[in-house]
Amino acid sequence: MLTEEQILKSTWWADKNWPEKSITEIEQYQPASYLRLFITQQSLTAGAQKRLIDSWCKLLPTLSELNYLWFPSRVTQQMFDAACQMPNLEGLYIKWSGIQRLDLLKNNTVLKHFHLGSSSKIESITPLTGLKAIETLELEQLNKITDFSPVFTLHNLLGLGLDGSMWTTQKIDTLRGVENLNQLQYLSLANSKIKDKSFDPLLKLNNLVRFSCSWNYPEEEFDKLKALPALKYGNIQTSWKEEKSKIADIIKRKQL
Repeated sequence: MLTEEQILKSTWWADKNWPEKSITEIEQYQPASYLRLFITQQSLTAGAQKRLIDSWCKLLPTLSELNYLWFPSRVTQQMFDAACQMPNLEGLYIKWSGIQRLDLLKNNTVLKHFHLGSSSKIESITPLTGLKAIETLELEQLNKITDFSPVFTLHNLLGLGLDGSMWTTQKIDTLRGVENLNQLQYLSLANSKIKDKSFDPLLKLNNLVRFSCSWNYPEEEFDKLKALPALKYGNIQTSWKEEKSKIADIIKRKQL
C-alpha cells in the first residue's frame, strides 16, 4: 500500500532517494540504484547528439544495478526501447516524449512505477496490459488515445493518472472498467473530458483516498463521490459552485 505522502504527491515526488542533479556524459555515471539522465535538448551538433544517445542506449540495458530512471528532457523511441531492456528497472519517469510505440513493455514483469508525460504520438496502450508488477501508472496527453480500457485490466494498481497537459485536454471515452481496480488509492484526471461524463464507476473504489479532477463535469457527479468511505483529498470537499462563490467573495472584498 502507498503512504499518505505518496498518495498526495505521487510516488515520484515523495521519493527522497533521487539525486539532485542529472548527468549527461557516460563518464559521469557511478553505479547506483537511481539515475536522472539528461541526454537530449543539448546544445550539440546533430552528429554529437546522435553519438551521445547511441552510447547511452547501448549502455542502459547492461546496468543491472539501476532500479529507477528519470528522463527530464524529451525521450526518443530509441531511448525508451533501451530503458525497457534494463533487467531490473522498477521505475521509469518520462517528462515528455516523441515515442510512438510501447511494444517492449508487453512482457515486463519488473516495472512497478511508470510516468509517461506528454506523448501525443502514442498509437496504442495495449502493451501496458503486460505490466504484471505495475503499482502506479501516470499517463499524460495521449492525443491519439481515448479508450483506456486496457489500463483497467491492471488489477494491482494503487495509483492512476489519466491526465491532459496544461494546454491539451485528455479525452476519455468512459471510466467503465475502473471499478475493477479495487486497490486504487489515488486517481488523477487533470484537464480531462470524459465522453459520458459519469463518475458512477468510481463508486466501487472503497480504497480511494485522493481523487483529483478538472471541473469539466456536472456538479452532481462530484456529489456522488462523498459516499466513498476513504476519500478525503481532491474534489470532494467543495463543489465548483461553492468554489465560484468563494472566488466571488474574495473579489468583492478586494473591491470594497
